[in-house]
Amino acid sequence: MNWSTERLPLWPDSWRSDAALLRRARAGEKAASDQLIKRLLPQAHALAWRLTGHAADSDDVVQEAFCRLWQHGGGFEGRAQLSTWFLGIVRNLCMDRFRRSRPQADETEMDALADDRPTPEQRWQTVAREGALHRALAQLPARQRAALMMWAWQEYDVAAIARELGIAENAAHQLLFRARARLRMLLSGESDDE
Repeated sequence: MNWSTERLPLWPDSWRSDAALLRRARAGEKAASDQLIKRLLPQAHALAWRLTGHAADSDDVVQEAFCRLWQHGGGFEGRAQLSTWFLGIVRNLCMDRFRRSRPQADETEMDALADDRPTPEQRWQTVAREGALHRALAQLPARQRAALMMWAWQEYDVAAIARELGIAENAAHQLLFRARARLRMLLSGESDDE
């Protein structure tokens, strides 16, 4: 469907004037072409320079963008600012240039670039698991919780746990076994009948 900007008075005047100016420039009116170039060049060049990182490349991209504007400007329907549409052309040309010039990385290079940090979803799941762990630990009897904390977080062996709690090593071993079994049951959501 070809939209006529003259029939759509709800669009801003600047959008309609951009479309009219482009039509006049494409029809060969030099003043209209000069005005469009003056209006679009600074933003287009700045964007191309930021994306390519090179002045010469940005000049080439902007020149190609203007060629495309003159060739395919008939597709501009005036439903947005001409500068927005034109900067989209510039951005696409920069991305095309980047894709063509970028060497293809092999799998080992890609692995080296991979971010090993957890994703937001993984961090959320970790926090949720930690919350469940804290709630389950709070439900353990005090001696079981103490034995488990010494073993898991302070890296005590059974003998050190026994000395710390003032019990025999065999009793410390049994206490630690019951604490781990009960914690596993609480985290799995099974009923707590003890």
